[in-house]
Amino acid sequence: MSKAKPPFTSESPLYILGAGAIGSLWASYGYQAGANIRLLLRNQATVNNYKKQGGISLIRANQALLSPVPADCPQSISSPIQHLLITTKAQQTLSALMAIKPHIADKAVLVLLQNGLGIAEQIRHEFPQATVLQGSTTEGCYRQTDFEFVHAGHGDTFIGTVNSNNKTDLAVVAQLAASLSFPPLMVSVSDNIEAVLWRKLAVNCVINPLTVIHRCRNGELLNTPETITQMRQIVDEILHLSTALNRDHWLEDLHEHVINIAKATADNRSSMLQDIEAGRETEIDAISGYLCRLAEEHNIKMPLNQQLLQDIKRISATN
Repeated sequence: MSKAKPPFTSESPLYILGAGAIGSLWASYGYQAGANIRLLLRNQATVNNYKKQGGISLIRANQALLSPVPADCPQSISSPIQHLLITTKAQQTLSALMAIKPHIADKAVLVLLQNGLGIAEQIRHEFPQATVLQGSTTEGCYRQTDFEFVHAGHGDTFIGTVNSNNKTDLAVVAQLAASLSFPPLMVSVSDNIEAVLWRKLAVNCVINPLTVIHRCRNGELLNTPETITQMRQIVDEILHLSTALNRDHWLEDLHEHVINIAKATADNRSSMLQDIEAGRETEIDAISGYLCRLAEEHNIKMPLNQQLLQDIKRISATN
């Protein structure tokens, strides 16, 4: 895809909601690329703390890059929000959006880049005139301190629109993808983003909760026959549901794919494990919870996924 000059101007900046790993990754590289980026933080106290740190510190190849990306809170937003990249945790998304709703333009473009499913439908209900795009990324990034992150590995990023054959819509998505491609981050258009998201959900339903249960890195799931068997059984349940939903063709070679992802991210601590270790709420409801709700609607039994859902909720509640 050809690289286009970012359209984000002083009158229409790119706002990023969610200053976690992925949001900060895009904010940092966007700022370095010269795009007009503005972070949206929770409140003025968080903004003040951020400013004391001097901006986002991003470590890549053992070198730190400081990006003093301008930051706002809901009370200090001065420009109407025309373009919004949403990278919050799934369970925090709606409340974070409602806090800035008065500032979001009616026909804004909202790009959702987070784990889990089910949130986009809620956003479309609250913002019926907005263009809501969904995305998926495998960029590896993790937090060290509040505003210090490590870009640990490159991945693939896709955005797309659900149930749209409109060529104008596709052209808009392609232009936006190019505009969000801040080197070394590259964003591509998927003509079937639902398949991309479903495949990622399947992987997350296997790796994320199991790394919490066994308190291990991703690759360590491949070290024992017990965990390998668990992975296979969980995949089997997901494939059974996918067949009932006529989505099994989206999950070709899923067993092998999950194993390959665990190998490729062997040293990573899953985001769910990091949340548990930090005492934060996890995204389990938008991952395993979403899957189990679909299964219940279609009268499909998924005992292992249901057990993982309950176990993670219990661990989170007692953490």
